[in-house]
Amino acid sequence: MEILNSVVVKYVSKYLTITSLDDYRDNESPSTFEGEDVFFEVHPSRTDQEFYAVDGSSRSFVSGKGIISVSAVALSSSSIPIYGVYPSLDGEKELELKEPFIAVASSVHENSKIDPYLYFGPYVSPISITGDPFYSSEGFEVIEGEIRSVLETKALKIVKGKGKVIVDGPLFPSYLYLTSKFKEKILEERKNVIDKDFLGIVKRLDKSRSLIDSIDNKTRSTIYQKYRIDPKIFLSDESFILHLVRFNYSPPYKILALGPFSKKICEKINVYMYYLVVPFHPYVSKFSILRIESLSKDPSILGIIASMGITKDGIPPLLALADFKAKKISLALYRYIVSIVERLGIQASFYSRLSGEVA
Repeated sequence: MEILNSVVVKYVSKYLTITSLDDYRDNESPSTFEGEDVFFEVHPSRTDQEFYAVDGSSRSFVSGKGIISVSAVALSSSSIPIYGVYPSLDGEKELELKEPFIAVASSVHENSKIDPYLYFGPYVSPISITGDPFYSSEGFEVIEGEIRSVLETKALKIVKGKGKVIVDGPLFPSYLYLTSKFKEKILEERKNVIDKDFLGIVKRLDKSRSLIDSIDNKTRSTIYQKYRIDPKIFLSDESFILHLVRFNYSPPYKILALGPFSKKICEKINVYMYYLVVPFHPYVSKFSILRIESLSKDPSILGIIASMGITKDGIPPLLALADFKAKKISLALYRYIVSIVERLGIQASFYSRLSGEVA
C-alpha cells in the first residue's frame, strides 16, 4: 500500500496536474471568443419567470433474437415539480404525446422476408423516423438514441412559449452514433422548435473539447500571460477550467463564468456558450462546471441559473428532478417488458443482465 501511495503521489497525480508547457508556442485557430476578459464573476439573481426542464432516459434489452429499447421523457417546472411524463405508468399526468416509446430491432438479416411495417403500433416501432427498419447490427446505442431524441424533441414543443426551458445537453446535439439521415431530420425539427427561451445545460465536460478548440491565437496568448497555463495541452474542457480556478483563485471561492463563445449551427442560427463554475462550498476546492448554451448572448441568465443552486451531482435541482423521473420510468418500463419476454423464453444477454442490476 505504501508503494502504491508513493506511485500515485509522485507520478499519477503530478502527470494529471500539469499546468503548462515550457515550450509554449502560438498556433493558428479560428476565433470564436467574444468576451472582453477570460473570467467574470456571476452574482445569483432570482426571477419570477416560469422555468421548465426536459430530460429523457432509455434502456435496452439485448438478446440473441434482437434488441428491445425503451425510452421515457419527463418535464419538471418551477411551479409544478412534475409537470408531466411520457409514458405514464403510475397515474401521473401524461404529456400529450403520441410517439412510440418502445423500439424493436430484429437480429435477422435485413434481406429477410420479415416485414417490419406489419409490427408497427402507436407505442411500438420497428422503424426509424427516416422510414428505415431498425436492425440489431446497428447496436443498441443507435436505437436508444433515436427514440430518446425524438421523445425529447417532441416534449420541447409542449412547453414552447410558456417560459424558459432547460434542456439536458446541447441545444443541437451532435448525435454522434446516429445515421446522417436521422441527424438531418431530427436537427431540422429542433431548428423549428428552439428559440431564445431554450437553454442547453451540458454537465459532462470531461470528454468535451469545445472550449479548448474554440480558443483562438490571441485568447490563448492572453490566458498564458495572465494565468501561466496553455489551454491547448489539456485533454478536456473540464481539466482546463479546473486548473484555471484552482491555481489562480483562493477561498472563499466565488461563482465564475467563462465566455461567451459562439458556434454557427446554420446560416440563421448561432449558439452562444458560457462555462459556469459553481463551487460546492466556498472553502472547498470542488466545483460544478456546466456549459450553458443559448441563442442569446445575454449573460444575465447565468445569474438566474446560479440562484437555483446545484445538487450533489452538480446540476440545477429542476433538471435533476426531470432526470430522476425519466430514469425511474424507463427502469420500470424496462423491468416490466423484461419480465414478459423472459416468460416467453427470450434469454437476455450479459449486457441486459448487467443493466438490470446496476440501473
